[in-house]
Amino acid sequence: MHDIATREPLDHSRWDTVVRHARLWRACFALALVRETQFRVNILTTVVIGLVQIGIGLIPILLLYSFTSEVRGWSQADVIVLLGVQGTLSGLIGMFVIRNMWAMTDYVTKGELDLLLIRPVNAQFHVATRWIRPDQAFNVATGLIVAAVGVARGDASPGALDLVQATIVFLAGFVLMTCAWTALSYLAFWTDSVATVIMFFGDVLQAGRYPVTFFPVAVRVLFTALVPLAFATTFPAQAITGGVSWWLVAGSVAFAIVAVALLRLLWNRAIRRYSSASS
Repeated sequence: MHDIATREPLDHSRWDTVVRHARLWRACFALALVRETQFRVNILTTVVIGLVQIGIGLIPILLLYSFTSEVRGWSQADVIVLLGVQGTLSGLIGMFVIRNMWAMTDYVTKGELDLLLIRPVNAQFHVATRWIRPDQAFNVATGLIVAAVGVARGDASPGALDLVQATIVFLAGFVLMTCAWTALSYLAFWTDSVATVIMFFGDVLQAGRYPVTFFPVAVRVLFTALVPLAFATTFPAQAITGGVSWWLVAGSVAFAIVAVALLRLLWNRAIRRYSSASS
């Protein structure tokens, strides 16, 4: 038997590490699909709730614009595009983020994190991607449809470059929102529960149905710098309906990279504080 010190590393290169983690995520996604097929009524429930949420989002928009044609530079069609972008964001967060956030409390307080830390994978990656809800793909699709309806109702005709800008800013915004939300879930290392934080972020996410320019200055700063909702909703909608500067696109990507780095530092600090709850 070879000595432990002479064993070959699990991965021979960084690419091998990426491939192994990609296979892990694929296995998690396949398991999620199996769960969904076992509880098919859940899919129907998600569809119904998604349609209701679209209706709830459209009602105040239609009511507001029955009295005016424009609010702070935003037409009714523009805000419908924004509603679609927000719906897409909500679907993606529901698919990849929320379930993993809810699990953080159990990981820490019940000692379930012990088993994740000893596995031959990056624990932070596994914690963040372990649980997936494929049923939320319906909300992603309906969000894209609503955004397309808004474009069709408006005067602007976005070109390929506008859509590229919108996609880049939206993805950067999704990363930013995920980092902000995940960072708050790490409070489980210091508190008993993160349920209040999750509910708070759910309420904040609903505010993304409206442009940040609709809010007071203090709230705009909150939704741009501290809780970067504007990067995932308002700015992508602006890119679709009128285009944005490449400086904003580059800034959103840079902001997302910094957020990922800071999240890694926070995780390392939280892990140093963690002591097994099962011991």
